[in-house]
Amino acid sequence: MKTPFSLWSLLSLIALVLPTAYLVYCWDALPAQIPTHFDANGQANGFTAKESMWWLCLALPLGMYALLHFLPRFDPKKQLSGTSVNYQKLQFLLVAMLSGVSLYSLYVAQHAGTPPGSGLAVILGLFFALLGNYLTTVPQNYFVGIRTPWALESTIIWARTHRLGGYLFFGVGLLSAGLAFWSAPVATTVLVAGVLGTVVATYVYSYYLYRQMLNAA
Repeated sequence: MKTPFSLWSLLSLIALVLPTAYLVYCWDALPAQIPTHFDANGQANGFTAKESMWWLCLALPLGMYALLHFLPRFDPKKQLSGTSVNYQKLQFLLVAMLSGVSLYSLYVAQHAGTPPGSGLAVILGLFFALLGNYLTTVPQNYFVGIRTPWALESTIIWARTHRLGGYLFFGVGLLSAGLAFWSAPVATTVLVAGVLGTVVATYVYSYYLYRQMLNAA
């Protein structure tokens, strides 16, 4: 049953306002420059002025929330439904990821002894793990998912491609999140290599399924 508002919608709204609330709470304790970009070793190599953090903490998550709210209206096949609980899970996942990165930057700015990049690696690893779990259930559409030309031509190829991609993303994400507690650089390397490998594998697998379908016809 489809519902216009669910627990996932509530969680999305909480994730949306949480970075801004935390920014207000810790404003006086923040330094003039906030680390907002990290290299492969987890070391901060990019900073944002304290006064500009409102954009990252509020505008970016809000923009993502608004985009995902209106995106289903542009689906020509009307297979994406903004009121479905399944789609609201995706909305929460993406908003929570952006909010989590903002919260991590604010936390690191106040705690100089925080292991560089470890928290960020955990956030990104869990994001891809949960994204993989979502991909196994996403319906065929033009905006969300692994949109290979062959998957868009067949619901069977779409389902099987997303099942493989979902499992791979889930495994890579969990592995990376676990490795982050040992070594952030290793976790980042595994995540990047795993994500790129998954993209290549799903495209090749999708084409393989398409050729099989042609040969069977």
